[in-house]
Amino acid sequence: MGPSNNNDNYEVNSSSPGPNWDLDIFALTSLKDAKDKGALLQNIGYLCGIRVNNNDGPQNLTRRVAQFIGTEPPITQEMNDFLTETITTNSERETNYTHQGWSKAATSTTSPWISSRIAANNQQNEKGTWLTRRALVQRFSLRISPEDLIPAPEFEAEIQAALAKSTVFQQFEAVYRALNKWGDVVVLGIEMGTSLVLTDSSTNMNQLPTMAEWTDTSYLATIQTARITRKVCGRRLSILGGWYMANKDKCGHAILPDSGTKAFIPVSPIYWRQTIIKEVLPTTRLLPLELQSQLSQLYSQRLTYNPVITRSDSSCRTHDDTHYASMNVSSVIIHATGDVRSVTFKYADGIGLSKHEGSENDGIQHEFVLVDGEHITEMLIWRDGWVYGIQFVTNFGRCSPNMGGSWNKPTVARSKGGVLVGIVSLIKKHEMGHLFRDIQGIWRHDVVDKVPKEDDVFSDYFGSKKGMPFNDRVIVRNSDMAISRIEVRCWNIIDGVQVCYFPRGSNGRYRPKKRSPEDTKGRPMRLQYLCGKRTENFLSGFMFTGSGSNPSFLGQHRYIVQELTRQDRILGITKRNPSIQHTLITTTAAVGSCCSTWRRVTLPDPGRITTADLVSTRVPHAPFRQIFTLGWVSERYGHMIGLGAMLLPSNWPPSILMLEF
Repeated sequence: MGPSNNNDNYEVNSSSPGPNWDLDIFALTSLKDAKDKGALLQNIGYLCGIRVNNNDGPQNLTRRVAQFIGTEPPITQEMNDFLTETITTNSERETNYTHQGWSKAATSTTSPWISSRIAANNQQNEKGTWLTRRALVQRFSLRISPEDLIPAPEFEAEIQAALAKSTVFQQFEAVYRALNKWGDVVVLGIEMGTSLVLTDSSTNMNQLPTMAEWTDTSYLATIQTARITRKVCGRRLSILGGWYMANKDKCGHAILPDSGTKAFIPVSPIYWRQTIIKEVLPTTRLLPLELQSQLSQLYSQRLTYNPVITRSDSSCRTHDDTHYASMNVSSVIIHATGDVRSVTFKYADGIGLSKHEGSENDGIQHEFVLVDGEHITEMLIWRDGWVYGIQFVTNFGRCSPNMGGSWNKPTVARSKGGVLVGIVSLIKKHEMGHLFRDIQGIWRHDVVDKVPKEDDVFSDYFGSKKGMPFNDRVIVRNSDMAISRIEVRCWNIIDGVQVCYFPRGSNGRYRPKKRSPEDTKGRPMRLQYLCGKRTENFLSGFMFTGSGSNPSFLGQHRYIVQELTRQDRILGITKRNPSIQHTLITTTAAVGSCCSTWRRVTLPDPGRITTADLVSTRVPHAPFRQIFTLGWVSERYGHMIGLGAMLLPSNWPPSILMLEF
């Protein structure tokens, strides 16, 4: 990390008259009367920002991101030294920055915002061993204290405007844009002069002849794998006596001493370049503490973890992908039998890979590959003490197959506005090997502004633990297509459900007498699709998914209601009479029909009544307090044997309202 900026809200120098815009940093040097001090300041990059989000190397900007408020000039030093050094680096990024003269301290200076911007490029950062050899003529150094710097007013105003955006994504996007414009870091320590830099892998470097002049540019030009950078005059170089001399007819000065005289001939300061970047400071550390705190709070909202793992099991092995959360997922590989055995995330940089590994002694491998711009926005997890199966849904509306089994009931895992970037897994030893005990998604919120269908609401699952899964999201995808009719076939058990879908058009298919509740803008609400499980002959369970016509209204559904008689209210809900406690009232209706048909189905055996909220929020501008569904499950056969629903009006006595869709 860079040094701390302790200017707080600029109170350290509150007694000073303010920034000295005309301060001459060369006033105490021999350059005080130089005519080209402006050009030299530009070459130094004085108070200018630098982008460091690219692994290929730094990008110097010409816009000043900081202002100097110190009462004394920065520390400067004139030199006339010749230095050679060899530096070992272990990553491609570190090598590229070292080749540009950055010290290890400067290269390693980072912040959460810098790390996120680096990862967003999805660049490879290969590991290895490289050597960088530098020959430097040191002429001038500059050192600035962070306490003497404040942010440029325009930079501070842009960060304030970014934090005032309405959504988390918009705030992140605006902050990233500001950093791209003003730079990620500002230089605190720098040396100027001329230099020659050679970088190659340690293997290739070790193959150079021991007697070779590595400072011989004619020889170095023959090395095809090496990178060579010369910072001098911006002119062509030639060889003289084994040392580098600038052509006198081009530049008029030598950059390194002649082998005979060993004396330096000065090069004009106008031709000096950055040779060493010793120290940098993240530009966010220039800001007042209040803004830094707001940025920290915003960054803490970048990742969410869902579903929440509430139980602790010391016998489980934990694998956490948070380290990879700044990268985008390119594919997911699932190895499964009737349960999940391993989960592997591959990332878009082509190198990142995280494997949650259980026992893979049998089973089938599935791979779900994402295309450019596609992200996983929803997981359907089948679990009951162990994780049996997973299905993914993307922002393109694409659904993966259910990978693994489907025992018990599904959990819908998602986070509003977030995309999946990894998981946290608990893996435990089982008699069949190491299996997944639980899974938690890691969701990132700085990738997309809005996830399609993020406001959809899922009911609880009703039905058996058995059966094969189905999910009508495959049909609906990201469209506004909604359910127009549900036909339930049943006698003693529900043996089939036929669902009709159609895209909603401007004309609609609804007669005035069959209108559903409306939102604040007068638009109808709608139940959209189903998912659940089936056997070869029977429906074994399902869950509802509802979507509003206006995505900003969470949990809006389109329902048509009809009140039952008082007798049917008692039969449907109370169970006061033991002789009718296993009786179910069902309804069928054609789309556009003005009448409903009600019939009573007597269950063959004592059924278990399950109740769960279908809507987690109140329906706006409708006289209903809450919506419930009722499902009857046979304890003996494990089949769904009944289905019903009710609304509780906010101002009415208890009664049942059956639903048409």
